[in-house]
Amino acid sequence: MINSDLAVEFASDCVVEQPDEEKVNSLVKRVEVTDKSVFSDRCGIYYDILVSENVVEVENSVAKCILEYKYNREKLLFVGLGNAKYISDALGELVLDNLPEPHKKMAKFKPQVSKLTGIQSHDLIMAAKKIIKPTLIIAIDSLATSDISKVGKSIQITNVGLAPASGLGIARKVLTAKNLGVPILAIGVPLVANVNIKGSNRLVIPIDIEDIAQNLAKAIANGITQILN
Repeated sequence: MINSDLAVEFASDCVVEQPDEEKVNSLVKRVEVTDKSVFSDRCGIYYDILVSENVVEVENSVAKCILEYKYNREKLLFVGLGNAKYISDALGELVLDNLPEPHKKMAKFKPQVSKLTGIQSHDLIMAAKKIIKPTLIIAIDSLATSDISKVGKSIQITNVGLAPASGLGIARKVLTAKNLGVPILAIGVPLVANVNIKGSNRLVIPIDIEDIAQNLAKAIANGITQILN
């Protein structure tokens, strides 16, 4: 089982060192996963943004990486996934709370978790898509890493979509362009580590997770806001 949502971990051999003139900037690594026999539905392009002390540079990197995909942004649907009752799973809702108010070219939706609603996020997003008719869906969710030192240290953006809770080994309907019928970008931050301790997998969360989640949610929201103009 792959116990990480981060391409730089589960597909470390696919990290591409691009020529300087092709790099987004020094904070960003590009990972292109193509081997379907190994990675199945995780094939696609990932950008891994290093979280630095220069918050403005991090925000600019988020905006630039989104623009790298060159998707039609005429009508955007932002989806904040997760469970706000647990700060390590609250990134999606925190980002949406920091985004501008909805308007005719942008909508925000918080489907919550199926444990609370009894309905899988995929099905609720499909319903929202039929109402909003977006040209692009941008979904934000907390991710899992296999290395506790990487919690809160990077932001991942991908056109692969996502499978909620996949890094924790929980099966959910995947959110992909094929399944949703519209392009999707997934933005996430590793806020929990899935590590092996004495032969069993344990979830580990840093003591300062609340500050990490709130600060990165603001940075991601500020980066997204740049592409709304």
